[in-house]
Amino acid sequence: MGNTSASSPQPVRVLVIGANGYLGSAISCAFLRAATLTSSYFQVYGLVRRASTARALAIQEVIPIVGPLSDIGSVSQAVLFHSRTWDVIVNCTEPSKSDPVAEAQHWHDVLALVRSLAEASTSIPSGGGGKAVTPLVLWSSGCKDYGTTKLHGDLELKPHTESDPLNPPDVVRCRMEGALRALQVAEEASAGFDVVVVRASPVCGYSGSYYGAALEYAAAFAASEKENVNEAKVLKFTADTNTIMHGVHVNDCADAYVALARTALFDNGDSLDERTGNRMLTHGRAAIAGQIFNISGRRYETLTEVGAALAAEYGFTGGSQFNVSADNMPEHVNYQSSEFVFGYSQWVSSEKIRALTGWRDKRPLFSENIHVYRLAYQAAKDLGSENVERIRKRMTGNWRDEWNC
Repeated sequence: MGNTSASSPQPVRVLVIGANGYLGSAISCAFLRAATLTSSYFQVYGLVRRASTARALAIQEVIPIVGPLSDIGSVSQAVLFHSRTWDVIVNCTEPSKSDPVAEAQHWHDVLALVRSLAEASTSIPSGGGGKAVTPLVLWSSGCKDYGTTKLHGDLELKPHTESDPLNPPDVVRCRMEGALRALQVAEEASAGFDVVVVRASPVCGYSGSYYGAALEYAAAFAASEKENVNEAKVLKFTADTNTIMHGVHVNDCADAYVALARTALFDNGDSLDERTGNRMLTHGRAAIAGQIFNISGRRYETLTEVGAALAAEYGFTGGSQFNVSADNMPEHVNYQSSEFVFGYSQWVSSEKIRALTGWRDKRPLFSENIHVYRLAYQAAKDLGSENVERIRKRMTGNWRDEWNC
């Protein structure tokens, strides 16, 4: 029999805003799987806008909280009902992109909620019960904030790092600005919370995100080629064969969020500056707070690799072909929308998070495991996954979907 007199482990409370979304769901589950390095455990709460999505969180052992971001007083009250203090707050919402004013208001509302929760979390209740906790806020942005890089093989090719200038496409500009605003506000002395901006490269796995659009493209192209029974079928792309597709599996991406939180909360070491002999706070919260971290796979893939894998998976006996002119593309294949997937060349360095936290990605790359990823995507599609439908709409130019909550 174990020692029943030992004190009960205490929860490290994590709030995930947008917990029912593609990334939010993975992050919630990653925290639940992770150890805390102390005699405690991660207890995860998921903020959702619709009561209809709460059950899916509960099945995953994520405690659902229902409330609209548009009513900060109400949603703050709902969150604080569960706990006055919060160790980690993760923002991974994705609002509609059709109205810049509405999207800017969304990011304003998220920040207002964080400030409200931080105010409660850092205050000592009258009577002296409990302790103050400064929340660590992991604020999701994305690597598209940097814009594109050169193609594979270009002599001037170099990866984007966290110190690079920002040059986002218009569709993600408001998200980028919201993240930078949160970083700025957290630097104020009275903020009461620390912010880390997380910029992940495109993610794959399960319901696929934008890699699902790559699978849809190959499937649509295969359907358009069914009548060509007397010639080898070729999967064609208008994009350059040396386009860089740098991604990471969604589970690995989620583990990176956990690695940042664990380092900030539990790694309180320091090191010696050999030049001056002084102790330096190079670990723990001091090294995490106020920083930006990229998340990307251990290496990038090229469209050559991805195209070949797609062609083999979907039965294109003639392989793949690149730099194809629009005039030579099938009429019923929406190649224009696929340029966001196949034509956005970007190499992203994630050495910073690897060196500081020890995080490593483990899952196979997209081209290495494409059959499994296709099966998972098709199953999610058959089950009516909201993420699949959302990405399919966006690939047709419809960005009016609501935020993941």
